[in-house]
Amino acid sequence: MMRNALWLFACLFSLSTLSFAQELPSPTPDMATVVFYRIPQFAGATTNFTVRANGAELCRLSNKRYFVSKLKPGKVDFSTVAGGLNIPDKEVLSLDLEVNKVYYVQGDMKTRLMTQKLVLTEVTESTAKKKLPDMKLDNCMKE
Repeated sequence: MMRNALWLFACLFSLSTLSFAQELPSPTPDMATVVFYRIPQFAGATTNFTVRANGAELCRLSNKRYFVSKLKPGKVDFSTVAGGLNIPDKEVLSLDLEVNKVYYVQGDMKTRLMTQKLVLTEVTESTAKKKLPDMKLDNCMKE
C-alpha cells in the first residue's frame, strides 16, 4: 500500500515538473526573453502589481503567477506599482539584456506600514525551475 502511494506521488511530481518544462521559453535569436514570476504569499495575495519595462506596462502580475516577455536587447529598467496606479517608480531592477538569452526575475511582495510593493530580483534558472512548476500563467499571457 505504502509502495503504491509513493509510486503515485513520484508520477504526479514528475508530471507536474514535466508540464512546466514543456512551457519553458527558449531563447530567441533577435530578442531577449524575460520570465517574471511572483512567489505565493498570503499577505497581499489579492493585490496585482503592474510590471513595467522602461515605463511601459508589460503585465499585471498576480500572486502565484508568471508571464514571459520578449524584449529588445540593451539596458532595461524594470519596476512595479500596486494595481494600475501611476505612481512614480522608485525602486528598479536594471538588466543589460542580450539576444538569445533567457532571464528569470522573481517578485517578492513587501509590506511597510500601509504600503505594498513588489521587489524584483534576478535569479538563476535553477532557482526559477524550483518555483515555477507550482505557478500558473498570468492572464496577460492568455489570448
